[in-house]
Amino acid sequence: MVKKSLKKIMMGALFLSLATGVMGAEKLYQGLGKSSNFRVGPGKDNKGTPVYSLNYVTAAGVFDEKGKIVNIYVDILELSTPNYPGATAPHFSGWPGAEGYNVVDHDSREVIGVSMNTVETATKEVENWVTKRERGKSYGMNWTEQMDFFQEFFKGKTVEEIEAWFAKNASDVNGRPLKADSKNEKDQEKYAKLTETEKEALVDVVAGATMSIRDNHGDILGAIKDAYKNRVEIKK
Repeated sequence: MVKKSLKKIMMGALFLSLATGVMGAEKLYQGLGKSSNFRVGPGKDNKGTPVYSLNYVTAAGVFDEKGKIVNIYVDILELSTPNYPGATAPHFSGWPGAEGYNVVDHDSREVIGVSMNTVETATKEVENWVTKRERGKSYGMNWTEQMDFFQEFFKGKTVEEIEAWFAKNASDVNGRPLKADSKNEKDQEKYAKLTETEKEALVDVVAGATMSIRDNHGDILGAIKDAYKNRVEIKK
């Protein structure tokens, strides 16, 4: 599944370049970027053993001569230790031969044993890894729909402009777009500094997406920035 996911990203980048190559005579650039982060969590199992996870973000983008995003496509592979419940959650139980880790039943959410880490079990886990887009509704929080919204929102902006927007309009507590009804004092203070026009624009953003583009669930902005860094001209 990982190879298929990477192939989708690469084909997506090619499609973006072909789709946008007819827009005009200006030069266009395409790039593939990534970012990764490790996380202690989410939570612990019923035996008190911590869950560990990582997020590997991939972004394929097309940029114009001024660095503005013409099109962008983002996906994330989230892996966790086997003591995190979830039937579609991709796991990595450990290197072949390594000591086993708690395994949790997806329905009861209780520890039912310890992983047997062999070449065969590790290979099977890797072959069945799926991205957040591939997990679809089973991942929850309408992640794909929110990411699709942000992809549209990013169009016409440079990476620097997106970073500036994030710094000004996102919570310093959890990285999510600021809301007028936030109960957090720091968020309230930051929101109050925005102009009325900026507040009105945020209403539209929050209506489409409330997740963060840079937090412990994945550095989406970092992957887009890396895609821009790796851009190459699209030869017509």
